[in-house]
Amino acid sequence: MTSRANLIIELCIQIFILSLIGYTLYLTTIEIAIKWLINYRSQRLIGGAYLATLLFLIPLLGTVYVSLTLGRRTHNVPRYPLPDTDDLTEPYECINSSGDLATCAKCNGAWKPPRTHHCSTCGVCRMEFDHHCPWVGNCVTKSRLKPFLALLILTPVVFLVSILPVYGPLLRNIALALKVSQSDPWAQRVWWDWYGSWIFVGGPPGRFAFGIVLGFWILRAERKPDVPLMEQPNLRLFVICALVLLFSLFTLALAAWITKDLVRGVTTLDGIKGRRENQPLRFACIPGARIVAAVPNDERLYDLGFRSNIESVFCTPQPTSRTYVWPKINPSVLERLRKTSESNSITTS
Repeated sequence: MTSRANLIIELCIQIFILSLIGYTLYLTTIEIAIKWLINYRSQRLIGGAYLATLLFLIPLLGTVYVSLTLGRRTHNVPRYPLPDTDDLTEPYECINSSGDLATCAKCNGAWKPPRTHHCSTCGVCRMEFDHHCPWVGNCVTKSRLKPFLALLILTPVVFLVSILPVYGPLLRNIALALKVSQSDPWAQRVWWDWYGSWIFVGGPPGRFAFGIVLGFWILRAERKPDVPLMEQPNLRLFVICALVLLFSLFTLALAAWITKDLVRGVTTLDGIKGRRENQPLRFACIPGARIVAAVPNDERLYDLGFRSNIESVFCTPQPTSRTYVWPKINPSVLERLRKTSESNSITTS
């Protein structure tokens, strides 16, 4: 798939997610908070608190999401000249036993600092690359992990707060829609009696989910225009809740996965490379000791310990200097390389 096709697909995804956020804001604030809780049920205190909370959380969610979509061609793009390895004093990752630094053939031979990866989707090199996320249409780098994790955690929080006052009526409406669907002759003929309902649309769980959709569709004829949305079965509410629930479960799982990698000092890309066979070896160079040695791909080269790994993402300010700051290498890896070099020297002598 070409980068242009990827761009169009990711733009459509962004429009869909922003539309979902916008409609969720309308649904929760207007239909649920104002029309149902405050006006219809006269629960002004609960409705006001619900309204104020979601007027803060949902725009915050949208703002964080939009911020992650920006800078597709500019953020974390390295713009440093290729250093002379003879001038280096800090241990660094290199590409061969000679201690050479990596360059990018796709970026006209520009220097690729350690932990930099060329994103084929965005068409640029990205420093401290973690992964490319099609949901935001952008790369997630170390400097963007904090807002990205905030987005992943905010999504289920917004869902839980939004569903809190309505889960009772919603469950009752879902049960009613399922009952109506299973007893309706047309629904039985086109869906429940069809063997394909056990296979298509997600298997057995999809059979009942689509059956509920049919039930809401049948009940639409009984809707009353002067009754609030929450007081009668509504297909839109069911679909929005189902979509946000799926997104919430997905973002929770992704947050757990990224946090697991974060505390271990690895990126998503590091994990993928560590599991690949025939992956080129990495090398680490200790300039002062004149040591260059191979490092297995499954070894955590940048793991500085639980606390330091977390602080490097959440507490360390981003450098503003134009001078490149070399990432710290795992001290235990450096110690192992020194001991291996000393052992080899003793054996040779």
